[in-house]
Amino acid sequence: MNILDGLYGYEKLMLICGFVLFVFALAAITVMIVQRRNIFAAMGLIVLAIVLMGFPGIQAVKFSKDVVELDRIRSQPNAPTDPEQKAQDQQTLGELQRRAGDNPQLLAKVSDGYRALGDVGKAYELASSVLRDKPSVAVQRTLIPVLTAKLDQLQATAAPAPSTGHAATLASSASVHPTPLTAVPAPAASRTVAATTPATGTLNSAKRQEISALANQLQAVAAPLPAASHIALANAWAKLGEPGKARANVEQARRLDPRVRVSPALQRALQPAALPAH
Repeated sequence: MNILDGLYGYEKLMLICGFVLFVFALAAITVMIVQRRNIFAAMGLIVLAIVLMGFPGIQAVKFSKDVVELDRIRSQPNAPTDPEQKAQDQQTLGELQRRAGDNPQLLAKVSDGYRALGDVGKAYELASSVLRDKPSVAVQRTLIPVLTAKLDQLQATAAPAPSTGHAATLASSASVHPTPLTAVPAPAASRTVAATTPATGTLNSAKRQEISALANQLQAVAAPLPAASHIALANAWAKLGEPGKARANVEQARRLDPRVRVSPALQRALQPAALPAH
């Protein structure tokens, strides 16, 4: 890590000026000693140089400690339940984000830190700003957990679009027929199709577009994806009515981790739909 990493512009200037002044003061003291002159004036320059270097030096040490804390935050398996600890971690991430400057790798790690704290929205917002600049493969690899978590979150909150026509028909039938309606069982073939075909048409259009855009963004990452990301993509493509892409991601996930869990709903969605008998 560079000693200037994490310092604001004025802090870098203070550090450089302090170092130059310190070297100049040492040279002046050496000359004064050789010439047997009073060195107290030069000692004042030494003190000033130490003051100039001291403040940014303290900030650099604090920044290094925050980077170590960032690694701890990212490595925790679950978001902290202690509000005080979570607030402290958020403060650390905020300070690192402000001091990251144009360091995409550090910004990516901060984004992953927000993901580890459960703030997926803020994590994805920061990740998107980093990805807009087309960062290196290493940076993209760091952001894979963030994109995966956001994709999982979108799918978990995806609400089916209300079927207004069907609801209106039921309401009309209820008003005309006050007696309870008896459900008529569907033919066996029809029930098979309904059970095995993913309900891709039930997502509202805005949510479909959002999931599709994020799935394409994650699929296009230059770095290799882990098994969990492939499963998230498989679920997304199944919801979007792309069984081929979903199946390819499941197969890739199983190649990476043969013990990876595939949900029963996803397995049903990947099964070929049964055709009604003629």
